[in-house]
Amino acid sequence: MLVVFPVGFDEKFIVRALMRRREGIDGLEHGDRLIAILPEGYKGERRTVNALEAIESIASPIVGKGNIVRLEVPLQGEDAVLTIKRGIEDNLTRDRIVLAVLSGGMRPLLVGTMLALISLNEVRVIVESDFENLSGHISLELGPFLAPKSRRWKLILCGLNEGKSVRTIAEELGVSPATISNELKRMGKYHLVRAERPDGRAPKYHITNAGRTYLKLVDGECNET
Repeated sequence: MLVVFPVGFDEKFIVRALMRRREGIDGLEHGDRLIAILPEGYKGERRTVNALEAIESIASPIVGKGNIVRLEVPLQGEDAVLTIKRGIEDNLTRDRIVLAVLSGGMRPLLVGTMLALISLNEVRVIVESDFENLSGHISLELGPFLAPKSRRWKLILCGLNEGKSVRTIAEELGVSPATISNELKRMGKYHLVRAERPDGRAPKYHITNAGRTYLKLVDGECNET
């Protein structure tokens, strides 16, 4: 997993996010990477440096000091977005999961990070932000918001949500199982479904939390035929 976070004056939001567990992710592990997004000239702001050093002191024993990157970003519109995008692409981990913690830092860097995340291809992106009073946080995957709106996808997800097989869904929609399998592969790029391959057999698909979010976004009532 790659964790991306703009750094402000307070490290507590970042530290809280690093310790959370999520769907399919057990928290920060050895081999994960971190990118601290910082404005040009940040070394002149002692509070930012202190927050960054506190984060690094907690994370480096877990991921390794060499897996923490300080990315200094120009505050010049598209240059900021492109710098962040390249930094993310150059540091992607093998699982191609990016956790973006948008709880602090300069507003232009928060916006630039979000725009950079939207431009990534075939990456599972989780965006999180904590409430300022630490009463909770929001956590959303970008995939459902970027996926094309499709009635067929909606019906496939409804079928998976009801525990139906690919063959049963294909019969109900009047298409071949191969057609449904191809659609599922496309849906997997947005992480709406998850494939399991028991004993090396044909994959069995399951709807993810992102897939359920997609159904809500398309106003998916699953009683449609």
